[in-house]
Amino acid sequence: MTSPEPTDNGGEQPLRNKIAFLNGIFLLVAVLAGGLGFYRWWISHPLAAIDFLIAGSGALLWLYLRRHPGRVELVANLALGLGLILFFAVFLLAPSQGSRLSLFFLHSAAAFFLKGTRTGLWWLAASIVAIIAGNFVQGAESALSGIDIGTTVLYLVALAGVFYYHGTLKSDEARRLREEDLRRQIRARLEHEKQLERLAHYDALTGVPNRILLFDRLAQALARAKRDQGLLAVCYLDLDGFKPINDRFGHSVGDRVLVEVTRRIRETVREDDTVARLGGDEFVVLLVGLEAAEECVGSLQRVLERVGEPIAIDGQALSLSVSIGVALYPSDEEDAETLVRHADQAMYLAKLAGKNRFHLFDPASDRRARSHHQLLQEIRQGLAGGEFELYFQPKLDLAARRLAGAEALIRWNHPRRGLLLPADFMRAVENTDLEIELGEWVIATAVGHLRRWREAGLRIQVAINISAYHLQSAGFVPKLTEQARRYAPQPGERWLQIEVLETAALDDIARISALIAACRELGIGFALDDFGSGYSSLTYLSQLDVDTLKIDQSFVRDMQSDKGDHAVVLGIIALARAFEMHCVAEGVEDEGIHQALLQMGCELGQGNGIGLPMPATELPGWRPSALAGGFDLIS
Repeated sequence: MTSPEPTDNGGEQPLRNKIAFLNGIFLLVAVLAGGLGFYRWWISHPLAAIDFLIAGSGALLWLYLRRHPGRVELVANLALGLGLILFFAVFLLAPSQGSRLSLFFLHSAAAFFLKGTRTGLWWLAASIVAIIAGNFVQGAESALSGIDIGTTVLYLVALAGVFYYHGTLKSDEARRLREEDLRRQIRARLEHEKQLERLAHYDALTGVPNRILLFDRLAQALARAKRDQGLLAVCYLDLDGFKPINDRFGHSVGDRVLVEVTRRIRETVREDDTVARLGGDEFVVLLVGLEAAEECVGSLQRVLERVGEPIAIDGQALSLSVSIGVALYPSDEEDAETLVRHADQAMYLAKLAGKNRFHLFDPASDRRARSHHQLLQEIRQGLAGGEFELYFQPKLDLAARRLAGAEALIRWNHPRRGLLLPADFMRAVENTDLEIELGEWVIATAVGHLRRWREAGLRIQVAINISAYHLQSAGFVPKLTEQARRYAPQPGERWLQIEVLETAALDDIARISALIAACRELGIGFALDDFGSGYSSLTYLSQLDVDTLKIDQSFVRDMQSDKGDHAVVLGIIALARAFEMHCVAEGVEDEGIHQALLQMGCELGQGNGIGLPMPATELPGWRPSALAGGFDLIS
């Protein structure tokens, strides 16, 4: 059994050691052998020739190794071969030299160092064979005695034993290091596999199961429920109000909110239940081992209460709620994916019902959800296909009897259902990204019409309706700034007005006030739409730098017959004067309302009696109806 090869001839550092050793030997041999050759030239030409041959070989090998360090093993073999031949020649040609045997000791030591234990043994054997063979070739007078040969061989074997023992120790140490390194690699690989396993089955942010592990556990839970005739609930959770928090405070705060919400949900359910995060602010809770549906109701009520508690982050008390959809098995006897989809549909209905509640899936809600999803797809396709259009309803200066502006109203030219009003589709997109996309389309389209009208000589202010969700979305002001650059208003020109519902504006006074101030720098004003129909506060109103109050048409239409409506309209007009705002009355349907508003001091009117909403191409040629007395338009 042979000894394992030591690690000297493997690795970057041993290779560098070999190169340094060989380079040193070659230079030393070239210098010493060259000098010795000159010295011996006067004594023995053959020996001097051998010295010069050795010096030249050393120099050539040194130059070759300098140019090709990657071929160190080849150079080592060549050097050992040439060395053995030259030492054998010295042994034959210099019988009187007592040091001729010592050359073989040097050769053996170099062989063990350069080639390792096993290969070194072969070079040692070659040296012994060379000594014995050379001794027989020489004459009787030059031959060594048997004692000399035996002693030399014994010394060489002893030298080999030392190198072999040293190589074995190094080999054992190398083996031990390799085994330790292998164990470290195995531990690292197992740890890496665990990390990959965790990344594959657990959410990186919250540490709860992800979609893959959820469906695996749900499949197992369904199998147990079918076997034991048990009851389980799949609950789909979506946070209400998370996106505004994420947009306003940044993703780092949003992530901390998600971690805290996850912790609270896990605290409210049992240990056997599963809380999973599907992504974003969407979670699924799997409630297993239920005895009755009432147990599910109790758990969900605790989730609603716990998530609804304020979350304190960096001195801010952040509030949000959660909408939950529930699918029960075996009432809803479906597979895992269908149960999750049904719970998702029920969650959407919980949002439509007012949020911060849970809703149980039923077939009727499934049909409504499918219809809603189809409507969203049609809206998205219609927006991409250019099916939407802006109509404009004139605003009349009641005293001067001229066109004072117009309100942009979105219409949908549906390929099958014809012209659709906002009431037919806008509710479906509330608080979604599609609502923002539609709002941005309205702004861009209105700006385009304003530019064309200005080029045609018509310069008016256009009002657009913006939802609170769109108004508070990230990037609203920068995008509006880009549209202002497109229009390039004159200094001081009020070219665009944003209409927001009174209740939406009062939701976050400080933020809305800052947003209004930024928009005013762009020549954009604000109007409170349907004023009087919400929860007005004079304190709040004094903090909002709005331009206009729009009186809700529900008060205007019946103000001549209803004293209460008449008082409300009169009060809003007086309020607008007190706060130095303009006032627009909606719902002006006949001459009587027009004259009454004029006497009350209302500045502007809008309604079907003044002018119906019309395509953008018709507005420049519009003239007031007989309602206003048949006067000419002053543009």
